[in-house]
Amino acid sequence: MPNIVNIVLFGIGNTGSALINKVVKSSINNASPNVPELRFPVITNSTVAFFEKEGAGYAWEANFITFAIPFKLEDIIEYAVYNNLHNLIAVDATPSAALAAEYPELIKNGFSIVSINSSLPFLPESFEKGIKFLAESRGLAYKFINPVAGDKNAAANALYDAIIEVAGKQKTLVY
Repeated sequence: MPNIVNIVLFGIGNTGSALINKVVKSSINNASPNVPELRFPVITNSTVAFFEKEGAGYAWEANFITFAIPFKLEDIIEYAVYNNLHNLIAVDATPSAALAAEYPELIKNGFSIVSINSSLPFLPESFEKGIKFLAESRGLAYKFINPVAGDKNAAANALYDAIIEVAGKQKTLVY
């Protein structure tokens, strides 16, 4: 299992925010060698993204409000390449079918994907099979979690467990 996993979080609504807070709380309370350090170098909502800055610490909400800028997917990919980020997991905590359509591009650029995107159950079964095949053919992982209606903490816990599972399957990947 890699020591550091870089998570690009799409969606900071109830579930996304609860996930960040769980990771922060877990990292403060538990420095286990069996659990990788989970970092959030990029956090987005539907229109803007916060790209991690040195010394930003755990004040992610204030930093997001202050420093988030409009973005395109290419900006996130360029940031990951420029900053030499490895062990990338894109976490989709949105209801966006448009973001799901970008999964192939993320995978082609070295991202495993963990998704709780509520639009995925409405896409053709072949979509998910194709994404899974593409990810596995590149040594990456794809994990979909059925959304947990109305319970942001249960959803955040399910995402966290899936991230740890995907990280455990990853070798230290260098792109």
